[in-house]
Amino acid sequence: MSTALRVLVLVTVVIVYYWLGKALLFRAVRRLAAVTRVGPARWGTAQRGDVFELAAAGASHVVVVAVLLAVSGIGPGILVGGLGRPELLALGALLGVGELAIGSLLCRALIEVRLAGGGGGGRGGGGGGGGGSVRSRAREDHGMSLRSWLGRSRGGWIRHHLTALKVLPLWAALGLTGVQVASEELVFRGIALTWLRDAGPAVALTTSIVLFVVMQAFFMSSWRGAMFPVVGGVVMGVVHGLVFWAVPDVAPLVVAHVVFFVFAVI
Repeated sequence: MSTALRVLVLVTVVIVYYWLGKALLFRAVRRLAAVTRVGPARWGTAQRGDVFELAAAGASHVVVVAVLLAVSGIGPGILVGGLGRPELLALGALLGVGELAIGSLLCRALIEVRLAGGGGGGRGGGGGGGGGSVRSRAREDHGMSLRSWLGRSRGGWIRHHLTALKVLPLWAALGLTGVQVASEELVFRGIALTWLRDAGPAVALTTSIVLFVVMQAFFMSSWRGAMFPVVGGVVMGVVHGLVFWAVPDVAPLVVAHVVFFVFAVI
């Protein structure tokens, strides 16, 4: 199969599964949640729907990984690479913490730039005794705006994971998140970069990073909320892509992804 066709297959997976397929899947699962009473009695329909959607996303992700492995001809050994090297798993955990710090710093910088640009009109003339109260109100508005940005980031698909952490036992919530995260690492790093390795790092890494970042924006409620997963996706896409290109083991990257995500949403 040519490089162009391989890239087309990966693009099709992102559009057909991650966008259109998940939209239909979530709609069906949400309807199921409205008519079923599976789960504790204390769960509301919204909570049940979030948990069902997360479980459905994880299960369907496993199917997509299996199909891509079959289509690409990549052996199942990629699923367990690195599990027998605890030092790499520990480094993966540290990598996730570092990525979270970088992503948070970039998001904060972008928010500060946006807020500063939006509030620039208030810095004109005027002086006297009113200046202090004006600056005080500006600082208060700035803080409310920042909290508003952070609040929007916890909607969309991120809500599924937040709800799972609230209503499920920790092991179950982490298990559902782990399946989702592991599948993403397998698709966008393990399979994509292995399948496109012959095309060289420019084509392989660009395809992996762009598709991973685009996928992050799906099902977010607004562009402000999408900024957080998109910026995190850029950081993780670049770092994980380069790391996998040098050391083709998925397991440490799964650990890094889980650590990044869990600490980001808690």
